[in-house]
Amino acid sequence: MSRKSTKESVEIHTRRMYDEFGSEYQKRRDEKDITKIYNEFLEVPCMIKAVGNVKGKKLLDVGCGAGVHAKAYVKKGAKVQGIDISNTMIMLARERCKGVDFKVGSMNKLPYASSSFDIVTASLVTDYIKDLKKAFLEVNRVLKKGGLLYTSDNHPIACAREFYENDYLKIRALGYVMDKKTGKRINLGRNWLEGIDEFEMVPGMMLKTYKRTFHTYLKAIRDAGFELIDYIDCKPIPEFKKYDPDAYELFCKIPIFGIAVCRKK
Repeated sequence: MSRKSTKESVEIHTRRMYDEFGSEYQKRRDEKDITKIYNEFLEVPCMIKAVGNVKGKKLLDVGCGAGVHAKAYVKKGAKVQGIDISNTMIMLARERCKGVDFKVGSMNKLPYASSSFDIVTASLVTDYIKDLKKAFLEVNRVLKKGGLLYTSDNHPIACAREFYENDYLKIRALGYVMDKKTGKRINLGRNWLEGIDEFEMVPGMMLKTYKRTFHTYLKAIRDAGFELIDYIDCKPIPEFKKYDPDAYELFCKIPIFGIAVCRKK
């Protein structure tokens, strides 16, 4: 693999990673790989439920990926269009969801006329976007007055957790741990930190995402001309329990995804 510039933007890096590894990533999701099923049993069903009755509505799915959400919206009677930054993911979406107009493009510059859609959905997209206000302004532009934006991201509670490890413990938590023998207290949390996180999605697929405080996230929504009308904690569906009962129990207690429901003023 050729060496890429360290100045490559997160968005361009994301496109390159999904173009190169997107098929393998989606294959693992389809096969219910235990490390790749959180979307299927957490974000996807919660987003579909949150959007609700879309029959006859014009809906734009931003960051549509392989068309998983779009297919569900079509089934519910919506007039769907989709956009994603990755050529590979759009190719998969076109194969899986026939008859839907999918385009390659960025949330920062949507190739649609103003006031075109009743609903815009953006599932787990915004953490790849540097300028959130700019992206939300674009969504505002293509929405009709009173139109709704459903945007999911990592939950602020989950983001605030911190890793800690010693010879006896491996913890990811928010709060503190007290050693009863020594009286030593370890405070855990990182909610005030903003920056870039890096993680491996599938072998070789190193992704970068922006970590933001909840204040920054909500301010971008407000500054782009939206009002927040609901915030939904994504709870796992019962089917998840048979794949990973420990994760199911944890995510029933701590949400890792949340959905902001916003109305264009």
